[in-house]
Amino acid sequence: MDLQLSGKRAIVTGGSAGIGFKIARQFALEGIDVAVCSRSIDRAAKAIEAMGVEGGGRLLPVQVELRDADSVTAMVAQVAEEFGGIDILINSGAEVSGNAPEDFEHITDEFVLRSFEDKFVGILRMSRAVVPHMKANGFGRIINLAGHTSREAGSISAGARNSAVVNLTKVLSMELGRDGITVNAVHPFTTVTDELPDRLERMAARRGRTAEEHLAKISDRTSLGRLVTAEEIAYFVTFLASPLSVALTGEVVALTGGVGDAVYF
Repeated sequence: MDLQLSGKRAIVTGGSAGIGFKIARQFALEGIDVAVCSRSIDRAAKAIEAMGVEGGGRLLPVQVELRDADSVTAMVAQVAEEFGGIDILINSGAEVSGNAPEDFEHITDEFVLRSFEDKFVGILRMSRAVVPHMKANGFGRIINLAGHTSREAGSISAGARNSAVVNLTKVLSMELGRDGITVNAVHPFTTVTDELPDRLERMAARRGRTAEEHLAKISDRTSLGRLVTAEEIAYFVTFLASPLSVALTGEVVALTGGVGDAVYF
């Protein structure tokens, strides 16, 4: 299937690691010009080198701090000038939950506020900056990486910020649809990335388990009996970014491998 993505121009926040890294790489393989965003320009450049993409879309390392509105505005302006426009925004740039305890006893105001500005406000800022370019094209795709914690209690900050991202996704889809811009969100669960082993150690230690025991425990929660990989999420997001996905907007798709038994309709 031709996804009609060759020549499109994308920004991937959090593109230097994890799921964002795999999305940026898959985009480049499809012929998309991709701005790979990181708080560190060196990390972005090293990530591009590690992608090993030859003959695909252009990969551009850029630096941005999502908690700084001026930084977001400057980065988007730079990318638009380099690429001649912006068609796709992947909002993947936020600290992954699970690295710190988020139960009632340990959560702090500072953690919650930083987390919300990093993710929810960061997505709002990025969307605000790219939408004029998408309107000028008559085409746009905004895809927000929220998280499964919005569907189950336990992580106070992550659950709240991901729920807020879902609400924002729906609002933006309603406001921007007639401009040719679709807005969707995806919910990853714990995902296989290069960073997962270190995260497993931290999560397991807080629960009095070994990393192997914790991996088996969370893998058993999925219908597949294993964790989904970042590359598998990238395949789905690549379709969402394409013109062929136009029928879907304002929706949330759980890319968890089938976690839970709740029915959503």
